[in-house]
This record gives sequence, structure tokens and C-alpha cells, in this order.
Amino acid sequence: MLSIFLAPFAPLYAAVATTEQEKLAQEINQAADNETQVEGKLARENKIPNYFGIAFYKPTYVMPYYYTGSPYKSIYENNTPGNEGVSRTEIKYQLSFKVPVWKNMFHSFSSLYIAYSQLSYWQAYDHDAFFRETDYEPEVFIANEFNLPLTSNWKLNFINLGASHQSNGFGNDLERSWNRVYLEAIASADNWMVSVKPWLIIHDESFREHNPNIANYLGYGQVTVAYKIDRQVISLMAHNFIEGGGKHPTVELAYSFPITKNFNGFVQFFSGYGQSLIEYNHHTNSAGIGIALSNWI
Repeated sequence: MLSIFLAPFAPLYAAVATTEQEKLAQEINQAADNETQVEGKLARENKIPNYFGIAFYKPTYVMPYYYTGSPYKSIYENNTPGNEGVSRTEIKYQLSFKVPVWKNMFHSFSSLYIAYSQLSYWQAYDHDAFFRETDYEPEVFIANEFNLPLTSNWKLNFINLGASHQSNGFGNDLERSWNRVYLEAIASADNWMVSVKPWLIIHDESFREHNPNIANYLGYGQVTVAYKIDRQVISLMAHNFIEGGGKHPTVELAYSFPITKNFNGFVQFFSGYGQSLIEYNHHTNSAGIGIALSNWI
């Protein structure tokens, strides 16, 4: 009986429901439009369907073709399988992810993370196909989320405090490693992300023994700028432009573009010092092309 009584009002209910759905969709779209690039990335990370909340951290990519103009051949003399020389062409890849350990600590805007990054250079096209260098970098950091408006478009999203250990794990004369504590400020706008990351180097015994002058080449911090439109991302990383009178500057320029739903084409150019840890005091110009799974934004 009740359904018979309400039947004449069904079109009205449908119209109201449609209006509410449209209003909700409009609010969602408006919220997305107001998001900065860092806020958008964080929202995507929070939707990751895995128990541990594992997310990409730094850009993750593989470049089957990576060309180095001037390999650091002297450092590898008598230190490769069969004393094989180092080729200019190789495979370069980076894996990087982070895991939240304690989100919103003490009901605050601060969260504790651990992260791991691995950068490898594989001489896959040589006879012995050896890895000439792999740099391992575990980190722990506290991410302090502010999303503080700076201008009408820009927000200060995060101020992070962390510590990292980076090493190539050789354990002999080719050993390169350093420990750092850092402060990182991350700001973003509609299409932009800027990271300013100064660090302090811990002068421990391993540092003094294997690479005591690494700061002269890799400096005391880095700046990263990224611009995103649709799924295309252009990024520039730079360090050591001020320290040491700008004698050893380094830049890394990258561009990613969509090729499938989950994969992006990736092009990278490098010029400067510290392409890998073992090359921290060696200048080179390099370029490669491949596929990226993630980027800065």
C-alpha cells in the first residue's frame, strides 16, 4: 500500500537523488582541482590497496639503454670479472619505496616512515654482464604534514626530518659510503613541486677512510623541481652549485610521458659528479631511455 501511495512521487525522488549525486561529483572534482601536486600524490598513496601501505618514494625506473660519455675506467682497473673494461652502454635502474611505521604519531600531523632506494648500473651487454655499481640507501624519516598556504596557489606541504645511509657495499678500496641527517621542505602548486633538502654529513671512520672529500663534489644539499601536466612530468635535480664556489655542479634532467595505463616512457640526462657513489669525484655526461613506474609527482 505504501509503495502505491509513494509511486507518484518517484520522479521527484529520482530528480533529488540525481541532483545530490551531481553535487557530490562537483564537490569531488572541485576538491581535486584545488589539490596541489603533492596533495594529489598523497591522496593516491592513501588509496594503495596493500596491508603495509608500501608506496613509491623516489622515481622508480629502468633504462635498458644508458650511455655514459666518459666512464671512470681507471677506478675499475683490475677490479672487474676477467679484468674486463667498462663499456659506455649499460642498463641503469632505480627502485625506491617507503613504508609508514607510525602514522599520525600521538594524534599529530607527524608520521614515521622507513624507506629504501637502490640504484644499479649493469654492464649487461658485456661478456661477463657484471654490475659495476649498486648503491643502497636505507632511510628513516619523520614526515610533518602542514599544507600551509604560502600564496594563492602554493602550499608548504611537508617539512621532513630524516637520516640516511648510502653505500655501495664493496668493503674494500672501492668502498664508498656516507651517513647524513637532513631537513627537507616540500612545497607544491597546481602543476609544480619544489623540494629543498639540505643535509649534514656524519664524519665517521668509514667516511674518513673511503671518501673524506665527498662534500666537495656532492655538496651539502640538493634542490628538486618538477612540473606535471596530465601524466607528463619534467623534473630537474641540482646540487653543489653554491658550495665550493660552484666548481663541481651537477644537474639531472628527466622527462616521463604515458605509454600505457601503468607505464610511462622515461628519458634522463645527467651532467656532473656523483652519477654513482664510486664516481663521486668523476665528471661525466650521460643519457638514457626506458620505462618509469613512478616519478616525483
